[in-house]
Amino acid sequence: MKSETAKTPPAATSLSWRESVEWGRKGVHVSSTVLAVWAFYMSDPIATAGLAVAALLVMAIDMARLRLKRWALWAYRTFPLIFRREERYQLSGASVMMIGATATSLLFDAGPAAAGILCLAWGDSAAAVVGQAMSRTRQQLGLEAGQPTRVPVVAKRGRKTVAGSLACFFVSALMIVITMGPRPELVVPGAAAAAIMERWTPGRWDNLTIPPVTAGVIMIFLRWVC
Repeated sequence: MKSETAKTPPAATSLSWRESVEWGRKGVHVSSTVLAVWAFYMSDPIATAGLAVAALLVMAIDMARLRLKRWALWAYRTFPLIFRREERYQLSGASVMMIGATATSLLFDAGPAAAGILCLAWGDSAAAVVGQAMSRTRQQLGLEAGQPTRVPVVAKRGRKTVAGSLACFFVSALMIVITMGPRPELVVPGAAAAAIMERWTPGRWDNLTIPPVTAGVIMIFLRWVC
C-alpha cells in the first residue's frame, strides 16, 4: 500500500505592493470626483437632488446584492477585490460614499462640499496606496497562507499607517487648494480634518465622515475665523 503523506500548506508569501492594493475600490473612490464636479458646478436644489437620485440607485443595486444570492455571487466573482468580507450582509462602501456625498451637498455650500468629496476621492485613496506600500504583507488583505490573492471577498484591512495618514493630509490639502484656492487658513484645518477622519473612522464609514466633516471645518474657518 502506498503510504499517505500529509499535505503541507504552502508557505506564506508576501504580496507585492501592486497586488496588495484594492485597485477596484480605489477606482470607485476616484470616480467620485464626478460627484464633486457635479456639486461644485450645479446649483441647489439640482445638485443635491441629482446626488440623492444617484444614491438611491446605488443603494437599490446594493440591496439587490444583499437579497438575491445569485446576484451576490456574480458580483463577488466579477469584482473580487471591491467587496470586503464585512460587507457581505451590509451596505457596501459605494452606498455609504453616495450617502456621504449627498449629505455634504445638502448641508454645505458648493465649494466646501466639493472639497470634502474630493478629499474622500483622492485623499482616502492616497492613504490606502501609500499605507499599503509601507506594509506589503498578505495579512494586509486578510489572506491566510495558501489563499489566492483574488479571493471572493476581501477580508478586513489591517491597521492604518502614519505614512498613509500623511499622504491623506497632503493630497487633501491639494484638493482644497483646487476648490478653495491657496488659502492656508482653510487648507491646513480642512486637510487635517480629512486625515483625522480617515485614520480614526473604522472601515468603510470614513466614506460617510470625511466629506461632511472636512466641508464643515472649511465652512467654520471660512465664515468665523478668516
